[in-house]
Amino acid sequence: MTATPATPGPAATAEVVVVGGGVVGAAIAHALVTAGAGPVVLCEQGRAAWQGATSRSGGLLRLHHTTHPDTRLATLSLPVFQNWSEVIGGDCGYRRTGFVMLVDEKYADRLAVNSDAVVLAGGTSRVIDLAEVRSLYPGLNLDGVGAAAYEPEGGYADPAATTAALLAAGRRHGLRVYEGTRVEAVETRGERVTGVATSIGRIAAGTVVLAQGAWGARLARPLGVDLPVRPRRIGIALADTGGPDGVAPAIPTCIDDTTGRYFRPDGAGRMFFGVPSDDRMELDRELPPLTPEELTAARAAVGCRVPAAATAPVIGTRAGFDGYTPDRRPVIGPAGPEGCYLATGFSGGGFKTAPVVGSLVAAELIGTGPAGPTEEELLRPYRPDRFAAGRPSAGDHSYAHM
Repeated sequence: MTATPATPGPAATAEVVVVGGGVVGAAIAHALVTAGAGPVVLCEQGRAAWQGATSRSGGLLRLHHTTHPDTRLATLSLPVFQNWSEVIGGDCGYRRTGFVMLVDEKYADRLAVNSDAVVLAGGTSRVIDLAEVRSLYPGLNLDGVGAAAYEPEGGYADPAATTAALLAAGRRHGLRVYEGTRVEAVETRGERVTGVATSIGRIAAGTVVLAQGAWGARLARPLGVDLPVRPRRIGIALADTGGPDGVAPAIPTCIDDTTGRYFRPDGAGRMFFGVPSDDRMELDRELPPLTPEELTAARAAVGCRVPAAATAPVIGTRAGFDGYTPDRRPVIGPAGPEGCYLATGFSGGGFKTAPVVGSLVAAELIGTGPAGPTEEELLRPYRPDRFAAGRPSAGDHSYAHM
């Protein structure tokens, strides 16, 4: 489906223009309008909720991270997904399957520390005996696994439905969404943002939020902001694991660090699994679909853990671009001319934290004076200047792949 451009008009103005209609941009725009930020416009070069990384995300909802600031953001976001209809409205597709983190035996101590960090952040997690994992999820083969952590509230949601619900709720509060609208440049006067030039006209605004994922660096560069965000093709595949009787093996939402893969169930008889990202793709080229070789290798790796996947037919694939930073953590905060704000480079992990990121960014943008201690503390690890200052974010207790 081709997005239909919406014309902003000859003298369009806004308090804030959000560039990017994925889940992060939608969450920020929603939080701004519901907090009374004034006229807010969201520009998406394609079809909002169905372009870029969002619609290619696995939608995993987990709290377990090796960088504990990520744990805190995910823990604050999970209740929003769990109570979506009351907090946002509509349906985000949340399904509670339990989340399991699998690691090699040599990482067992680190797993325990990271699981404890979830509890300290207010979530639920515990190191679980492998026999209990087998009892909960008989569809798993745990050969080669040394330790596991279990989050009973973990699961997944539908990224496209989540984004669409955020935009629909935002529209009810006055958000204007311009699909099929490419932002060509952020305009400035002196050291101040004055608006954006788009493919369908100019929009005047004092604040512009760049939330474009893989495309974020393009608009930042002319502003003197060297944003270390590089595009990668990401992929996900859907397999029919139901077998002759249509009953799928019981599996959790899972990251298996022993193979570097993730997977999750998807309703009756199906499962999604990730295909490794590829950093050789260029944004200006037509994005090729996942190859048979890529799918065969990914399915074989997942099949080590979920035997039913090893021979299950692949019945669908998705591929798209996401923006990755050197430390695989997002860039969030002001940069360049006054009024320019970055929320990009989420490196494949933006979905599960989008609700709280939207709220924190909105609090910073519309607050009077500096952000409060809560916003500042939570967002400090993601500030844009960390790379130039030589202090990239590092995993506190990392594993082989995560």
